[in-house]
Amino acid sequence: MTVQQRLQDSAATSDVRFAGFGERFVAYVIDTVFLTFVLVVLGLFVTRGSLTALVALMLVAVIYTIGFWMLVGATPGKLLMNLEVVRTDGGEIGIVTGVVRYIGYTISSIPVGLGFLWIIWDGKKQALHDKIASTVVIKRR
Repeated sequence: MTVQQRLQDSAATSDVRFAGFGERFVAYVIDTVFLTFVLVVLGLFVTRGSLTALVALMLVAVIYTIGFWMLVGATPGKLLMNLEVVRTDGGEIGIVTGVVRYIGYTISSIPVGLGFLWIIWDGKKQALHDKIASTVVIKRR
């Protein structure tokens, strides 16, 4: 049964394990360490203090995150934690969903990270950015 079928079939939904706050937080830390390393290395090759360089590095972070969601359904941190990001209808993450989810990250962090803490008490363990983009993070089979 596909992820889409498992998410849509109410009887099979119990078969889906939504990723909790702890494992998502560990995945986030792994991604942050990895991405920081990549950005520092890239930063050595661009002009220091340049606004253009800063924007270029920020763009790398955006492309890294959305690109991994689209290509493999998870960032390296989520892959290491055996997690996957899927749409609530079970579909794959496309460019629009990826951009909306990434913008949702910013919204989730604005009120002291409250949007991320939402995972703790939500039935499907969705953060605010998941709700905005209609996504869930599940444990891969």
